[in-house]
Parts: sequence; C-alpha cells; structure tokens
Amino acid sequence: MIALFQAAINHKPVARSIRKFNQSTTAKWVPVNKSFITLSKIILRAAVERLDLAHAAVTLSCVTHQGYRHLVLVRDMQGLSATTGEQVEEFIISTQEANASPFEDFIAETTFSLPLNFKQAQGTVQRLGYLVAQAGPGLVIKPEQLTRELALVADEIIRTIGRYQTRFRAIHIYGDQSYWIGNGKALRQLDHRIDALAKGMQPVLIRADKGSGKVIAARSLHCLSRADTAPFIESDCNEWEEGAAADILQSLHTYANGGTLFVRNINALSGNSFQMLCNFWLKAVNARFDGTYSVRLIMSLSRKDAVLTAFQTQWLAQHTQELLLPELRERREDIRDLAQFYIREFTFGGDFDLTGEAWHLLESSDYLNNVEQLKAVIQKLSLIANGALVSADELRSVLA
Repeated sequence: MIALFQAAINHKPVARSIRKFNQSTTAKWVPVNKSFITLSKIILRAAVERLDLAHAAVTLSCVTHQGYRHLVLVRDMQGLSATTGEQVEEFIISTQEANASPFEDFIAETTFSLPLNFKQAQGTVQRLGYLVAQAGPGLVIKPEQLTRELALVADEIIRTIGRYQTRFRAIHIYGDQSYWIGNGKALRQLDHRIDALAKGMQPVLIRADKGSGKVIAARSLHCLSRADTAPFIESDCNEWEEGAAADILQSLHTYANGGTLFVRNINALSGNSFQMLCNFWLKAVNARFDGTYSVRLIMSLSRKDAVLTAFQTQWLAQHTQELLLPELRERREDIRDLAQFYIREFTFGGDFDLTGEAWHLLESSDYLNNVEQLKAVIQKLSLIANGALVSADELRSVLA
C-alpha cells in the first residue's frame, strides 16, 4: 500500500512510502543465480590463495521453486516446504573442479568448518549453511588464527547474501529495479560500511552525486536495521513548503513510526526549516516504539559537494554518521555488468555486444561520471546497434 502526505498549500506530495507488508511478500528467499555463484567462487578462491588452503566451499540450504534455485532465509523449513511443495536441500559452491565430487579431496583431520549465520533485522539468526576449508599441506598459520581469518570470509559471504536480498526486495517489494549491480571492490567496501552503520542508531547522512545510488543505500540500511514489515518513508525536501517543515515532519514521523524516514536533499532546506529538522530529531530520538527508537533517520544531499552553512556542517558532523557513495569512476570493475544490464533492458531480447576495443574504451572513459550517464550511452547505442557488434568508433560518436 502507498500512502502520501500532501503539503497544505500546493498539494505536492512530500512523502513516498511503502507501508507495512504482508509477511508473504517479504524476501523469504534469494535467487542463487549465476552472478551469485560466480561472486561466491571469487571470494572462496581469494581465501584459498591468501590463506594457503587446498580447497574451500560453502554449503547452502536451498529450495528449487518454479525452476529456479533459491537460498532460504526463513526459519520455518516445514512451513516453506508446505507452501512451495519443494524440499529444502543442500547446494554446494566449491573451488574444486566442476566435475569433482563435493568434498572429494577433503581430509577430516585438517578441515575447518564455520557456520554461515544470517542475522535478520529483527535480531533473529538463521543458519544458512557452512563454510568448509581444507588446509594446504604447507600451512604455517596457527589453527586459531586460521579460524579467525575464515570467520572474515564467512562474513563476506553473508554480506553478499544481504546485497542479493536487497535486490530481491527492490524487485518484489518496492516494485522497481533500484539495486546495486556489480561485484567490484568499491561495492564490497560499501557493503562493509553499510553493515557497520546499520548496527548503530545515529542518523546517517548520504553524500553522493546523482546516479550514485542514494535510494539503494537508504533501503539497504533500512533492510539491515528494521524488521521486514517496518515502513520505509521517503520524502524530498525540494517539495516542502517554506514554513511547513514542523507539520510535515510530524506527519512523516507518524507514517514512519517503527521504521525508517529517508529525507532527501536536505541542502534545499532554508535555515529555519533545517532548524525544525534538528529539533525533530532531538525529540524523536527519545521516543521509543516496541523497545527500539521510534524512527530511523537517513538524510541525503543533492550532490556530494553541496554547499552548507556553518551551522548545518557543524550539526551534521556532530549528530550524523556519514556514508560516502563511490562514483562510477571508482567502480570501473562494475561498468561491464551495468552496461550489459542496460543492454538487456533497452533491447527487449535483441541484445547487442561491443567489440573488445569498444569495451576497453567504455571502461576507461572519463566521460562517465555516474550510472545515469552510462544508461544514456547504452540507450543511444541500442538505436544504432541492430543486434550487431558496436565498434569503438561508434561508441566514440556517442561519448562525444
């Protein structure tokens, strides 16, 4: 259900909200697709090389539903089986060769096993499977140190699952395709930062330019820190009437109670309206809902280097935790994944491809500052490609 709060003067909507959901619509499972398997293998292979292991693998509780394998994120396995008509089974992702039997070369005496525990926003922990590692013959790391290192690998797998859960939510709950695309280092570091911020209660200030994924970051923080059914309320300060900030915030607080309030473009607020936002937070932080703070506050600026007053800068530094999103130039590793995603979106099955030289040009171009610009480039290419390879010269004509 969607609820709107309208300003009294010109009736512009100032809140876009997704209210409490039916439990059946929440992300109970996550598709275990090719990209998830590939990324998991990258993580495992990196661990094997770094820790001098012989092999590593993860076992995951999965269910095959409507022809697709899904990672189960529910505790009630019997209820899930009754709903889907499918049995839960173990799926293994391993660094061993594809034609090898699972754990064929693993030796019990030198094998380490750690649980993969996925913590839900409401605090419950779901055992998804296990990380299993076979020590190499020349291992010099002490067992207790290796266990600590493997725990970090398990954490990285869990964060990856969390990112895929956010993608699933975006499609099936929010009704759009606003989710991270790519598996590069910058995104993995961003996962670490978001995971850390989700554990705290301070307001979060998102700094990023247009097309960097501010809505995705806000939703990720919400999903990691609030229950599945908690409301996520989004409001743009550009739509607020001057002098109405106190009333608007009171109404937004009512909508967001127990969930998250995402206030966008706070640099558009006047001095008086920003003071109302400060007063609102100092009052709201002391109110409680079901044993937690009544609302989680996330704010964003219209651009990374938005001009702020001295008071705004000081207050935000004192009362918020900052989340800086990477620009596209910092995500070179993700450009191909993003481009291929938009190719599929714009060509409706008549996919085209780029030559090797064109891919290199696209991935190294200084023209692309954000995802929106990349999307526009692919849209233009889709009009001239006709299902054929796009050359570097054709790409240059679009980038010019």
